[in-house]
Amino acid sequence: MVAVAPYAPRFPFETWILPRRHQALFEEAPRHEYAALARLLGDVLRRMNKAVRMPPYNLLIHNAPVVEPAGEYYHWHVEIIPKLTKVAGFEWATGFYLNPTAPEEAAQVLRDVRV
Repeated sequence: MVAVAPYAPRFPFETWILPRRHQALFEEAPRHEYAALARLLGDVLRRMNKAVRMPPYNLLIHNAPVVEPAGEYYHWHVEIIPKLTKVAGFEWATGFYLNPTAPEEAAQVLRDVRV
């Protein structure tokens, strides 16, 4: 598993966790990948809790659509979205998000946290 600060994140400290091996469906991952996901998720959340003081967050599992064949085009992943800013009129009206924290900065802050 690998944790990344995605390019052009919608929210400050948005973090994605992806399996290193390509797979479209979360439920078809080998058992050892779930254990690796749990360890990395715990590590990221502990770092986030220290860095930005226990933020509420949304945790999303993105899976290939169930109504289409999974194929080679989709890579399942987990998104952690801390609730540090508010989605307001501009975001709702345009679909564009204002993020005051660069992903490189957020990644460095999380890397520097001692857990």
